[in-house]
Amino acid sequence: MATSFNNLAGLYRSQGQYDQAEPLYTEAVTILISQLGLDHPNTQTVLQNYWIFLQQVQIENRQDSLSNEMSLQIISQMEAQGIRGEGYDAPDARA
Repeated sequence: MATSFNNLAGLYRSQGQYDQAEPLYTEAVTILISQLGLDHPNTQTVLQNYWIFLQQVQIENRQDSLSNEMSLQIISQMEAQGIRGEGYDAPDARA
């Protein structure tokens, strides 16, 4: 189920439908962390996809498309740390 959410979220992201992608990414992350744990490669892949999604939202200044408080907090932290755009690796969620 989480893989399907991740894949569908990626499709919505590629279409610029960020309001549709966000809840699917957060649900996929929640499911995988609870079922597989943070260190599992599948969880890390979905977290990376979610991070890339948030970077894209930030680059396009489309934060108004987001409704999840966690997403908005992460983008706020990215901005506070001067992280903007491609070329930045997602932080290791295990740290």
